[in-house]
Amino acid sequence: MIKINLLGAPTAKKVRKASQAQSQIILGGIILLVSLLVTLYGWHWLNNKIALLNEEKGKKDKELVALKEKVKEVENLESVKKALEEKVKIIDQLKKNQSGPVHLLDELSKSLPDRVWLISFTEQNGSVDLDGKAMSNAELVAFVWNLSHTPLFSNVQLIESRSANEGNTEVFSFKMKFQYKPAV
Repeated sequence: MIKINLLGAPTAKKVRKASQAQSQIILGGIILLVSLLVTLYGWHWLNNKIALLNEEKGKKDKELVALKEKVKEVENLESVKKALEEKVKIIDQLKKNQSGPVHLLDELSKSLPDRVWLISFTEQNGSVDLDGKAMSNAELVAFVWNLSHTPLFSNVQLIESRSANEGNTEVFSFKMKFQYKPAV
């Protein structure tokens, strides 16, 4: 049997084109494979980087929580410290003021004549009000004079003096006001 090829024999040009196409397909496949491998490697590298960053973020969040707890402790300690400092100030002020009433009463006692006595005594912010009784007007005047010549007292004023009878005895009731300047 005889075979006749009507198409003709492949020419060198056609063979060359076919081999070029084949080599381009192989080259394209290699480039596609390399691109796919590079992309997969990049994807894997980015996933690892994301995992590391998430792990680092978790550690930093834990550190942040621990630091917030420490900040709360410090704030609590500072508030306790302020409260204690205020208490110490109050105690110091009380210690300073502790001797004030003692000196005031001591000076009043020294200035008080024998036949004069006090019924009420109030002191507020250095202003002293006294109510008392005396057996004579001369003793009342001596009391006022004694107070006005004491260095701790100033602006001594006799507000009121009344004569009254208590039983068979005449007694002078009085009200007095003055300023107290504690010695520092």
